[in-house]
Amino acid sequence: MARLVVTTAEGQQVVDLQQTNSLGRHPSNSIQLLDKIVSKEHCIIEQRANTFVLRDLGSLNGTYINRERVQGEQLLRHGDEITLGQTKALFEMVASQHYQQRPAQAWQQHAQQAWPQQHAQQAPPPYARQAPPPPAYSARGQQHGGHHHTAPQPQPQQAPRPLPSSPPRRALPPPVPGVGGARKFNTSHLKAVNQQATIDTDDEVRQIGAEIAATERDFLPYDDIATNTAQLRADYERLRLSYELTRDIAFEDDTSTLLEKILKSIFRFIPAQRGVIFLQDENGEMTPFASHRNDGGSAAITVSTTILKKVVEDRKAVLTHDAAMDFAASKGKSMILNQISSAIVAPMLHNERLFGVLWLDSKSLAQFQPKDLELVGAVANQAAMFIEINILGKQIQDEVVTRERLSRLLSPNVAERVINGQVDVKPGGARTECTVFNSDIRGFTRMSEHVPPEEIVEMLNSYFELMVDVVFKYEGTLDKFMGDGIMALWGAPVSHPDDPERAVECAIEQTEVLGLFNRQRMAQDKLPLGVGFGVHTGPVVAGYIGSSRALSYTVIGDVANTSARLCAKALAGQVVVSETTRSKLGGRFEVEELAPQRIRGKDKPMRLFNVVRRRPQVTVPDAMAVSTAPAGNPRDTSSAAAVVDAGE
Repeated sequence: MARLVVTTAEGQQVVDLQQTNSLGRHPSNSIQLLDKIVSKEHCIIEQRANTFVLRDLGSLNGTYINRERVQGEQLLRHGDEITLGQTKALFEMVASQHYQQRPAQAWQQHAQQAWPQQHAQQAPPPYARQAPPPPAYSARGQQHGGHHHTAPQPQPQQAPRPLPSSPPRRALPPPVPGVGGARKFNTSHLKAVNQQATIDTDDEVRQIGAEIAATERDFLPYDDIATNTAQLRADYERLRLSYELTRDIAFEDDTSTLLEKILKSIFRFIPAQRGVIFLQDENGEMTPFASHRNDGGSAAITVSTTILKKVVEDRKAVLTHDAAMDFAASKGKSMILNQISSAIVAPMLHNERLFGVLWLDSKSLAQFQPKDLELVGAVANQAAMFIEINILGKQIQDEVVTRERLSRLLSPNVAERVINGQVDVKPGGARTECTVFNSDIRGFTRMSEHVPPEEIVEMLNSYFELMVDVVFKYEGTLDKFMGDGIMALWGAPVSHPDDPERAVECAIEQTEVLGLFNRQRMAQDKLPLGVGFGVHTGPVVAGYIGSSRALSYTVIGDVANTSARLCAKALAGQVVVSETTRSKLGGRFEVEELAPQRIRGKDKPMRLFNVVRRRPQVTVPDAMAVSTAPAGNPRDTSSAAAVVDAGE
């Protein structure tokens, strides 16, 4: 086993080393050093096989082994002297059955020897009389692999006294083996994490390992290449990674597969153990869409909403060497419980739009380097570009399908307004006033008995093509074909003030088009068609109705049924309208009242009207209009001409 013997002016303590040991001033370290010169996250000591390695975490004042400053990491040997700020420690490898505490007097004598002159610039200066009270340290028990180890504690009279500027001590909960349990990684799981993690506003100013702005750095100018080889290598690495990422995912059109490929590509360059890609939904919430583990396992991955929220709000990539230390106390619960030690979290930005967040983490301390942070930031932005391209491609495909479907239902200009969002077509039903139009070929059943089916189909297709063009001309909505009949709507989903007039105009023009169609049929020795029309206006429920697999836009209500029954009463060439529709036509049409008819579903006979034709209109010059006006009440002559109904 291995241990550290730490000595201060107040005494000496021995700490058993675990698999991973973090040393620093922050209270969440496994070995806390209350020394102002020591960094919050100063260094770590890790066991590798039967050896221990010390790694400096970029501390400001450095870590020294045998009076030599550590650059990166260094193998520890029995008897090595470790200096962190004003704190000294002796590294010992001892057999567990012969565990004995080193005599305090001998160690204190050894530690207080003067530093050789040749190392005066390398080692920290000796204690000064005016220095603050000597530092103390606290060691916390850790749980690893189901065993609990507790370092020997000092006697009460030797209890460490934190410096006045030192942070208060907090208990660090032991890590729990396993990650997230057996639940699948989904949105509800993410919400559970949100409920578990609390935000400590006092910790908002806590230093994070490293941060960079989430914007891509420009490449080195050509003139500077020869003098800055380090940046040239970094630029080359970014370019290589960008090329390989583009090669792997550029032509992927499935979003889920695209996200999985992005994660797997990143794992080839970054030493992460777990990764998650979050995409931002319409409500601004981050929802996990892809995850990957380098061990191939299927265990759930639980992330820290503390870091996730920070990255989303700041739009900056974050690198943390020890997540539990950077986000201490309540802010780090999710990281401690799930053994998140090192993490790189980068926003996925393109054209200043946030598409999501890329999360990479590891259970090892100080697993990532600043160069990894820069690479991940660049990859995240490039991935955001591919995601945007993928999303836009899907939107275009959906618009093509939507336009095709709407073009069968609505006139082209109305369909375009719906696609552009100028007209809202909501699922479900909405109560509105509609004018419902029905037409039906008279004698069609008898005709079908004497005409081959192929000829009937050809005739219907030609007939429907002409009739639908007229419906769309007056911006009606084609509801459905019913055998030889047509049902159309005015007032849903797009309404106009003159919808009843448009429906009647459509019926009259269809009779005119039908006359031309019949002349062509008779020229081919075919029977002409006779069509009757029925139009009724009133309240309906309009919307997409049907099953989840087969929805169609239609209207439900008595108005639709009544319109069909009026059509059944109409003779060939008649346009039969209800009294309600007649009252909304104004003076644009000549109508004749028919005998009241009993309609199924109605308690008493209905007044019906046949629209004979459009009322002729003549243009009367202003001079004539003035001369015919009653004396003392001259007509307004501000317009160039007055339009007068010929029959009035």
